[in-house]
Parts: sequence; C-alpha cells; structure tokens
Amino acid sequence: MSIDRGDSHFDDAGSWEKACRHMGLFLAWAMERGFASDDHEGEDASSPTEYFIGACDTKLTNEDLNDEGNAFVEAAYEDYLGEVNAYASSLGVGDYDIVEDEATKTHFYAWLDARLGTWRSQRN
Repeated sequence: MSIDRGDSHFDDAGSWEKACRHMGLFLAWAMERGFASDDHEGEDASSPTEYFIGACDTKLTNEDLNDEGNAFVEAAYEDYLGEVNAYASSLGVGDYDIVEDEATKTHFYAWLDARLGTWRSQRN
C-alpha cells in the first residue's frame, strides 16, 4: 500500500529531490527509531532524500516500515504533512523549498518524537 509518492508532488516541487524530501526525512527518522522494515536495516540514511530516492524509487509504502511503523503512519502521517506545511510557512518558503539540513532534521525528528510519545500514551 502506498503511503506517499514522489510523483504526486513532482509537478509542484519541480524536482525529485524536493518532491521526496519530506518522505526521506520521515523514513530516516523511522529507521533510527526501529520502525523501518528489514529492507532498510543497517543502511546509511545520513542524506535522507538521496537515500530515499535510491532505495524506495520515490515511493513510501507499507513495505518500507514494520508493523509498528505502519500503525504509527496510520495515526500520524497526515499530521506530519501538516507540520511540513507549518514549518515551511514559519521559514517563509513553500513546502517543497525546505532545505535538508541539520536544523530541518532536528525540527522534524523532535516533532515526530513528540507525536510518537502522544501516540504511544493513547494506545496504552
């Protein structure tokens, strides 16, 4: 099942890198938190967008995540997309113009970690 696809963002983004940046950041976070499937185990996602494009052919699917990762996606991915928009707006840029740098990674990892904490507390 498709979670998000670069081709649905490409026309607005203008490049694969921009179209896939938010998915690459999400997958890199999922890999670090143990939510990625075995296909991504031990892989280097220090350049999240580049890794995502190469490993996932611009498509984030349920096969990229394990069961817990897929359950989290169901609860939080739409909110994550809203946060991408809010973060871009706070920088005065469009959703696809967010740069992939340490500040961006720190922001989204912190946001996702907080959302994960809320999700886990609601499940218990």
